[in-house]
Amino acid sequence: MIEDTISREIKDFKYKDYYKFRVSYIFESNYLFLFINTIQDSLNKIEKEIRRFKREFFNLIKPNSFDFADEKHLEKIDHLIYLVQNRMPPIITLIGYSGVGKNTIFNLLRSKEISIESQPIISGEEGTLKVGRIYFLLRNFVGDEKIGFLWNNFIRGSDVILLITDSTQKNIENSKSFLSKIEEEVPYAYTAGIGNKQDLENTVDISKIKEVLGLNSYSIIATDPQNREKLVLMISEILEMKNDISPMINMFFEKKRLIEELEKNMKDENYEHLETLFDEIINLSLKLGDNVEPFYKMQLKLKEGIREIESLDLQSTAKIRGVTQESSSKNLSFLETRLKMILKNFMNEIEGVIAITICDREGLIITSEKKGDTEDENVVGAIAASVDSYIDRIKKEFVEQTSFFNITTIGNKKFAYCSMGLKSILLTISDLSSTDTELRVYSEHIAGKIEMLLAGNENVSLQIPDIIKILSKTKDGKIPTGDYSLKLILIGDYEVGKTSLIFRFVENLFKDTYHSTVGVKISKKTIDLAKNTKINFAIWDIGGQITQMTPFRKRFYGGSNAAFIVVDRTRPGSLKSIQKWYDEISRYIGEELNVIIVANKSDLEDKICISEEEIKRIANLLGFHYILTSAKTGENVNELFLYIAYRFLESVA
Repeated sequence: MIEDTISREIKDFKYKDYYKFRVSYIFESNYLFLFINTIQDSLNKIEKEIRRFKREFFNLIKPNSFDFADEKHLEKIDHLIYLVQNRMPPIITLIGYSGVGKNTIFNLLRSKEISIESQPIISGEEGTLKVGRIYFLLRNFVGDEKIGFLWNNFIRGSDVILLITDSTQKNIENSKSFLSKIEEEVPYAYTAGIGNKQDLENTVDISKIKEVLGLNSYSIIATDPQNREKLVLMISEILEMKNDISPMINMFFEKKRLIEELEKNMKDENYEHLETLFDEIINLSLKLGDNVEPFYKMQLKLKEGIREIESLDLQSTAKIRGVTQESSSKNLSFLETRLKMILKNFMNEIEGVIAITICDREGLIITSEKKGDTEDENVVGAIAASVDSYIDRIKKEFVEQTSFFNITTIGNKKFAYCSMGLKSILLTISDLSSTDTELRVYSEHIAGKIEMLLAGNENVSLQIPDIIKILSKTKDGKIPTGDYSLKLILIGDYEVGKTSLIFRFVENLFKDTYHSTVGVKISKKTIDLAKNTKINFAIWDIGGQITQMTPFRKRFYGGSNAAFIVVDRTRPGSLKSIQKWYDEISRYIGEELNVIIVANKSDLEDKICISEEEIKRIANLLGFHYILTSAKTGENVNELFLYIAYRFLESVA
């Protein structure tokens, strides 16, 4: 069937069910896009995802130019596959009667150290288990027989069923009643028995449990935290993914060991190896796809503390020796350390970047970073020569501009200059493998963060959001020329910051007080995306009074090209409204609209009650991208509007 599709170049969506698998595919422009899912997965969702993957593939790769031997091409596609897997994670369902330990097992898996967030539901809990870059959706349902009539619905759509028993003879026999429900709803699901509470008396041996249930069965003592590794490896074995999961599990537990060693050293005030431990933990976190921000902050505080101690020591030494404080500690300042960290993150994202430097508008170098394998003299010489040769030109051409981007190619090197304010200029030196789009998108994002750091804002995230990584992969040379009009709607509950986001983007200003928008307010701004490409934004700020304004809002939605659903990270209720807002605009616009979830007020760290993992989970379920913003500091605001502009041009190209 696939060969017939290829020979006739049929672009329609096709699928075929084989045993427990559903094989789906589309063939277009000499590329075969093929998904293999379990037979339980929704056909509509598979079709939506495969068409989205195809569209994003062609946005990244020029027709007939994909090279399987090119690591950069493979990295781009790997990121797209990662996003699909996040949106369609395997569903693991825990079932069993009350008192068998389902909650304990669920809590063991949802450990914060394994990056898990849970959301209460009516009859149990649902959460996302993350192991490295692989996501699993966990379902834990109440075992009370009073709601037994709902168990079939709970099981439906599961990829893995874990039938939990308390290892007693009576409970094992009773648990056989679940087998018929599994056979009826998900006959092809991976199913295993779990003998919990094996440390108690009068428990049945695991071989007997396997015999009674007729399932591969595993023993566990869920109250022992040390069994977490065993539990995750057990799931990977059931899913026949052990070879994929094991290396990640090993890295995870190595990270856990290093954290324990770090805590011991800090408790004992043994600072000799702390820097190395922090570096190792951060590197493992990056490989696992975990958030490194807490470790960065701990490392910064530690360095600042050591710097102050050594500074006091130097003052004492100076008094004794009668010398001045001129040769103070070589430790980096808190600000410079953060600047260097954000430059390192930049370099890690673009392989071709050789060195980066930050200087002020007079050409004075503030700090710089280079690739570890780069010769010092060559890099320092290139930076110094570049700054000297271009600073006069920058002063003349950009003296009145608060922001600019310029790129020049000399020989086999690219020199990109960028500024997003009056405090700094970012210079990036790269080889020719880096695309102009990559350099521009990352430079503008990093330069904006640098301006905020230099302005004294300590709540700036050093992480680079996924939306920037995706935006940087836009195909060079494929941006159409001309003037384009884009209607963008901002929706969300009242006082989530819609008006503030627009004011920050249009005027680059922030007001502490706003009046709630009643009805709609329209703002306009034009930006230059390329030399001959302009985007004329018409931004509709739509009032968030859901009940009162519902009958009137539909007239505001017509003709929209994109939508931001804005949530306030300090108000849990706004997160629950995402689905309501999306359902509303879908009724009047359709599902092809570009939608981004905007998690605003990220600067209010002490008040945040909605985690990034919660936002990511909802974004993945709905198939949207998301971004964390602060209208007050301006963090990620320009990037948000720039991203939607590029996405709009891709749809009209």
